[in-house]
Amino acid sequence: MTEEQVRNDVERMEDEDADHGITGPVHYGLHMLPRHKERMISVTIKMPESQLERITAAAKRYHISRSEYMRRQLTNA
Repeated sequence: MTEEQVRNDVERMEDEDADHGITGPVHYGLHMLPRHKERMISVTIKMPESQLERITAAAKRYHISRSEYMRRQLTNA
């Protein structure tokens, strides 16, 4: 596989509008549905602004809400 083939594959897979059969279109602003039909509870935490900016940027990279990103990180802890 050449570098050019890899670049083309990466571009094709990262295209959010392409119908390549692996992932569907990304819908911004929608969060993931809870896996369990359990009641969701709000929790407030304080953190440095710089940390919140890093979390927000990471969530945007994954095209999920900041809350969903934080839930996933807490699950992995």
